[in-house]
Amino acid sequence: MLEKTSYHTFRGKRWRLVSVPSRRLDHDRGECENPTSSGKTIRINRELSGEGMLDTLIHEALHACLWDLDDEAVEPTAKDMARMLWRLGYRPKEEHDVER
Repeated sequence: MLEKTSYHTFRGKRWRLVSVPSRRLDHDRGECENPTSSGKTIRINRELSGEGMLDTLIHEALHACLWDLDDEAVEPTAKDMARMLWRLGYRPKEEHDVER
């Protein structure tokens, strides 16, 4: 789970990354605002964890990078990338391991 708001740059544009309750996403896993918006935000469902969280982070980052791609292209790409990273041993840092 994402514990705090962070900022990330994709293709020269900066997004705020936040975790939100699923009800704020109409029970979707995540959403990425249009790259031409000011104060762009990527929202991730805070109830996700593990490979599902990784998949959603990649999915929304792909939208940020390649806004013109629709979910038909983004969905399987994110899933494949998440599966590869998970099999290679990617795991989120535990809260006590995160530098403060």
